[in-house]
Amino acid sequence: MTWQFDEMGEFGSEADADRWAKRNNIAPQDVRITRKGEGVELEVRRSALGDSGTRHDDRRDGRRNGFF
Repeated sequence: MTWQFDEMGEFGSEADADRWAKRNNIAPQDVRITRKGEGVELEVRRSALGDSGTRHDDRRDGRRNGFF
C-alpha cells in the first residue's frame, strides 16, 4: 500500500520542520522530510491530518457537501 502525503511547506532546517510537526501533534512516523535546495520540505501522511471532512476540496461524502 502506498501512503499519500500532503506537502506542508518548506523549512530552513530539519530541526525546524521537526519542531513544527511536534507542535502540531503529528507522530514522527507520519512525517517525511526531504532536502530541497538550501532547506527541507515537510510532508505529512494524509491519514494523519484528521477529519477529511474539514478539507475544502474533499468530495467523497455527498451528504456533507449537499449532493443528496
